[in-house]
Amino acid sequence: MPNTAGSRLSGRRLDLVVAVILLSDTLVSGAAKAVSDEGLPWYGWPLLAIGPLVFPLWRRYPRAVLLVTVGALIASGHLGVGPLAAVPALVAIAVATYRGHRKLTVGLVLFVSTVTMLANWSSAGFQLTGEVLEQSMLVIGWLHVALISGESRRQRDAYMAEAEHTREEAVKRKAADERVRIARELHDSLTHSISVIRVQAGVALHLARKRGEEPPPALVAVEEAAKDATRELRETLTMLRDDEGHRLSRVKPLADRYRGLGFTIDVECEVDDTAVLDEEVDHAAYRIVQEALTNAVRHSAGDRVRVRVRRGDDALVIDVADNGRARDFTPGRGLTGMRERVDALGGTLTVDNGAVGPGEYGFTVTARLPLPEPAAVPIPAQVGAEPGSQR
Repeated sequence: MPNTAGSRLSGRRLDLVVAVILLSDTLVSGAAKAVSDEGLPWYGWPLLAIGPLVFPLWRRYPRAVLLVTVGALIASGHLGVGPLAAVPALVAIAVATYRGHRKLTVGLVLFVSTVTMLANWSSAGFQLTGEVLEQSMLVIGWLHVALISGESRRQRDAYMAEAEHTREEAVKRKAADERVRIARELHDSLTHSISVIRVQAGVALHLARKRGEEPPPALVAVEEAAKDATRELRETLTMLRDDEGHRLSRVKPLADRYRGLGFTIDVECEVDDTAVLDEEVDHAAYRIVQEALTNAVRHSAGDRVRVRVRRGDDALVIDVADNGRARDFTPGRGLTGMRERVDALGGTLTVDNGAVGPGEYGFTVTARLPLPEPAAVPIPAQVGAEPGSQR
């Protein structure tokens, strides 16, 4: 049977130790029979040894080990070597049941029980005596004990795995609730302060325009930054509160908010609420699209943005391009944040600021996020960029 966490022996070492013990039991039985008056035929030794010798293969071939061991037990039954010779078969029945091969194991147990009963009945001249019942029930009982032992251990391990999963889910829920609480506190405090800044800047702009004066660019920038910060805080709190559905399914509503700023945004997203997608990949992909759109609106000199989210067999590919002409730029906090998200998931990030012609897209952010299965080897993000303005 599989070892416990605190055992010093594990895996193949444990299997070899068990095989040695089983082989010792069978050889002792064979030796006792060999020195008796009846003796032990030459073929009895291979029959007694084959079960213990194949036992170390049970992890890879549990059914084959079960069939060989039980077959050896049946073949050696007429030798009369004693109950120790049946121990390898009992262990094989238990481990096969533990591995989930219940139909095969139950069938073999019933078959061996029937053969044992018939053999004892036949040896007694087909007279159903108390001795026949006692000998038969002893073997049948041990067979069922092995079967029940394997099943009970399997049920116990399944229960422990489910309990561990439940505990992890409870920890995750508690952490999520704590994040929501912190986000709510930050939202309430920061939004109030930012709202005051926004109102004061708005009043100053209104008074300046009312007097026919050109508002200072710094004041306009303060008001816009306050608006963006307020929107980001509210969106972050909303996303933390609402865990239903994929965040990537909200890409189109996200793009709608930027269309009002004079940009034509073309969105194609292959992920919806019905798709099976890893939560971390989903979250990172949404944030990459959001940051790339923000960069395009703030820094691009163009008027069109293209968003593509494609799902392949092993990776999710995000492609955001605009028709601006950012020939020289320096990666700022936006691109740095995208790169960190991609690196954390073992993906790649490529930024291309190639020249564009009429109707073409130039500045392009492409992120490739590997899906959990199959696991991907982390690859450093690549940012093909030249120094200049920040994005």
